[in-house]
Amino acid sequence: MTLKKQVAHGLKWQAITIVGQRLLSLVVFTTLARLLDPSAFGLVALVGVYMFFASMIADQGIGTALVQRMNLDPEHVDTAFWFNSACAVILCLGTIALARPISLLFHEPQLARLLCWSSLALVFNAMSAIHGTLFIRAMDFRRPAIRTLVANVAGGAIGVGMAVAGYGVWALVGQQLISSLAGAIFIWSASPYRPSARFSLAHLRDLFGVSSSILATSFLWFFSSRLDQIVIGRFAGVPVLGFYVIAGKVPDLANTVTQQPMTEVSLPALSRLQNDHEQMRKAIYKGMELHALVAFAVFVGIATVAPDLVPFLFGSKWAAAGGLCSLLSLSALVNALQIFFYPALMATGGAGNYVLLSVFHAIGVLVACVVGIQFGVTWLVVGIIANNLILVGPSMFYLRNRIGLSPLEHYKPCLVPALASLFMSAVIWTITRVLPTDIVPVLRLACEVSSGGLAYIVCVRLFAPSALRALAQTAGHAFRSSNTLADVSTTI
Repeated sequence: MTLKKQVAHGLKWQAITIVGQRLLSLVVFTTLARLLDPSAFGLVALVGVYMFFASMIADQGIGTALVQRMNLDPEHVDTAFWFNSACAVILCLGTIALARPISLLFHEPQLARLLCWSSLALVFNAMSAIHGTLFIRAMDFRRPAIRTLVANVAGGAIGVGMAVAGYGVWALVGQQLISSLAGAIFIWSASPYRPSARFSLAHLRDLFGVSSSILATSFLWFFSSRLDQIVIGRFAGVPVLGFYVIAGKVPDLANTVTQQPMTEVSLPALSRLQNDHEQMRKAIYKGMELHALVAFAVFVGIATVAPDLVPFLFGSKWAAAGGLCSLLSLSALVNALQIFFYPALMATGGAGNYVLLSVFHAIGVLVACVVGIQFGVTWLVVGIIANNLILVGPSMFYLRNRIGLSPLEHYKPCLVPALASLFMSAVIWTITRVLPTDIVPVLRLACEVSSGGLAYIVCVRLFAPSALRALAQTAGHAFRSSNTLADVSTTI
């Protein structure tokens, strides 16, 4: 299979993974949200923060190093397997030893047992991570995609079953453990790789040459993206954190569906233009035109309908999370409009600039969380949004120096989508005032979404018809796998 066909095949299975995983996750999540109380989601959110951090330490970027390395010996693979497995076992035992002190830190005694049982997932994931990495290295995305779907189905079935049976927060823990175990069993059965009893320090050093920088960047990203949950859980309480998790579910889902495909494609596409700054600038301007068109519609739309959408999806007991969902959607929009900063810097050799920006971002998030929580969760989110907006300045400064990117040209395509989204919000607000208060919730949402979507499209059609046509053409190209590479390099 040629590289062109491999990329097209891989993109297809990535799309299947994203859509299948997220839709299934949303179905399971909404079901569990109706069965469990806020404290359950708050406790598991804290467990999730710890588990994500522990997983980074267990992997240490070794998987990415295996994919990146041009020449791979069998000793590299076996060493990576045993190193990851040993790290996971040590972290599992360490979690059991530290579980009680961690629970005392958050004043949640039940957290200790949850951490102990959840730490088993570290071992399940580590013992199957290399198998999945080898498929990705071979650009065989089908088996990893099926693994994800199998894991989500198995975990979702167990989680919902335990919730119905009255196991409370343990339903969420059971869901995660079964997902990890089912995924590990599937990938082992699908992979021809079986680890041998070989371990080489020399080969481990080879892998660490790449993985160390990956780990450093991952730590900064973890700190910036999860500190809000840690601070809320510690100072506002687990139930409040539960509402925060629910409020962020829909924006997070929209962020993955709209941004992940663009993120996956933009780095290799811009890397091909690293020696032609003029073409790179044109590609970024064009990509921003299309991305802004989608981002404003999705995130402003969610922010507008969130007060009705959240209780409809998760139940009336979560209605108070609607306003917070609106704010988190606007935060996601700010992040979405910075989507090309990372790939543009990395493609032009600006990794040092990106690390420095990540440090500034982490410091800003820390200040926003520590200060904002004193006034409430809403102000914490406002602080995070302000921090992201402040970082636009130095980011654009770096890109202007490296490739001559114009801030005005970069953000000019946002003008029409921004105005159209305001018009969309006004139409939805008017519809909500006109509709009777006793209307069926699903009909209310259908009226809001359809009228708002139509208003947005009409407004864009009037003031930026070429952008709308370009978006339609790009969507059409995405379904013609034979032209995938050409479309990527010319459209992004």
